[in-house]
Amino acid sequence: MLRKKEIPGFKGGFNLLDTYPLRFFNIIEKVSSDTTPGIFEFPPATQKIEHVVVNLCPTEPWALPNWAIFGHRVNVFFNKLKEIRDRFFPAVQYCIALNNKDIETIAAARNFAGSEERVRVFPLDAKYPQDDSVVLSKVVLGVDINFGQEAMSRGIFIMDAQTVSAIYDSCISGNKVDSRFIAVSGTGLKENELVQVQLGTPVEKVLSDRVIEGGKYRVFLNGPLRGKEITDLSYRVNWTINNIVVLREQDYKVMFPLFKSEELMFTTNVHGEVRRCVYCNFCDNICPVDLEPALYYHSYQRGERHKARLYNLERCIECGLCSFVCPSKLELLKIIRECK
Repeated sequence: MLRKKEIPGFKGGFNLLDTYPLRFFNIIEKVSSDTTPGIFEFPPATQKIEHVVVNLCPTEPWALPNWAIFGHRVNVFFNKLKEIRDRFFPAVQYCIALNNKDIETIAAARNFAGSEERVRVFPLDAKYPQDDSVVLSKVVLGVDINFGQEAMSRGIFIMDAQTVSAIYDSCISGNKVDSRFIAVSGTGLKENELVQVQLGTPVEKVLSDRVIEGGKYRVFLNGPLRGKEITDLSYRVNWTINNIVVLREQDYKVMFPLFKSEELMFTTNVHGEVRRCVYCNFCDNICPVDLEPALYYHSYQRGERHKARLYNLERCIECGLCSFVCPSKLELLKIIRECK
């Protein structure tokens, strides 16, 4: 059943896909692990599943695009999803979240849903962080879960396109799934690529011959906003890694940065530029869970981190948008994590 009367959304957020468009080149077959590769496993759920949410609405330009999994066979993907539903989740509510600009996939999802009340299709505005589990559960199900809480504990199973494909290949086709596609992008690379990587492969091997020679760079797993930065490139790829972003380290200001938006320099050009809070309220306006991040900064500055909890600190989903928009370049996300 397609929800036509409403397009769910949330306060704040930011459309990164339109602001920082990225193009990916060839899918490379395959970067092999130097040890025995890990194997994807789909264990039976210990909790009762009441809702399955299929998240086909990536909101970050460095995220793995759906077409890397679909190819030109969107209907085949939904046939696989139907077999998974019939075998593992025959009686639960299905919610399919899609980018409202992806007309072909919406049409295929509508065909998959048919007239069934148990399948609902949600075309969403793909602004970040619409696909975060906290936000997504609230938007499509009206269910509140806390940051860090497993959605499964609330009877919600969330899977993306690549997980759907892996479940089908391993549990229905009986194939061994020991690799995943990784989107590799950023200003520190020669080009943006989609790479098939065996589980257990060191990040260093994935980046080999792809990094621009000379200069310093920073490496982020799962993006520069809500992902984590690593300095030890022996870190091994597992099923939780969707993308690797490599950014050149900047220690200078850029003339007219808005005209160079594709370079994603917002995460690196902070040297010597951090200033005090100017009470602009940008962080308040963009927060997707309706918090006031500047309050945590002021608690931190006063040496009263413990008081941050008075301002609903536990509701923060650590999306990083407050740091992203701050004109004073305050490391608000870092401060919030320290307060937590």
